[in-house]
Amino acid sequence: MDKLILTDVDGVLLDWENHFHAWMHSQGHQRAHNVSSYWQEAHYPGLAADEAKKAVYHFNTSAWMIGVPSFKDARSGVARLVDEGYRFRAITAMGTDPYSLQVRKINLEHIFGYGTFEKVIATDMYDPNSKYANLYEYYGQSIPWIEDKPENAQLGHDLGLDSYLLRHPHNEGYKIDPGITCVDNWSQICDFILGTD
Repeated sequence: MDKLILTDVDGVLLDWENHFHAWMHSQGHQRAHNVSSYWQEAHYPGLAADEAKKAVYHFNTSAWMIGVPSFKDARSGVARLVDEGYRFRAITAMGTDPYSLQVRKINLEHIFGYGTFEKVIATDMYDPNSKYANLYEYYGQSIPWIEDKPENAQLGHDLGLDSYLLRHPHNEGYKIDPGITCVDNWSQICDFILGTD
């Protein structure tokens, strides 16, 4: 699998979190200040975990998904790697609605260019192990795997991938395996992959 990169989407390629919070505000919800949890119920006082899951589902199947902006310097970082001949496959736990997946593909093509992602795979957003089967396909191949969720970065590492974890407030408190490379942005990811760090 020469010059292949596997990547998550939300919090890695796209700024899902801030777009979701803008949508929640449009729905009349008030976000708590200074919260850095991965779980959305922590951001909205009075919102139960099952209600937060439903809100995420409604957002992920809404027209808002067409306009999720790029995350940090993802656009320039991906372009730099494409220029170096790298191919991308995305694995995103956004849910399995087929029309939402089509919207996601359009959004990614709009930001990163047609053909940048040779495959975009959507997995179950409620299953914590939903990415396992898709990553297992590349077992032991030392392919870069880029994530923002520590558990998924660890999964990739355990399967023999070269895992990168993009730092976020929501993953600061985790003990990270020393075999996982922690990065702040795509510029650093490019430097590691291209050997220019």
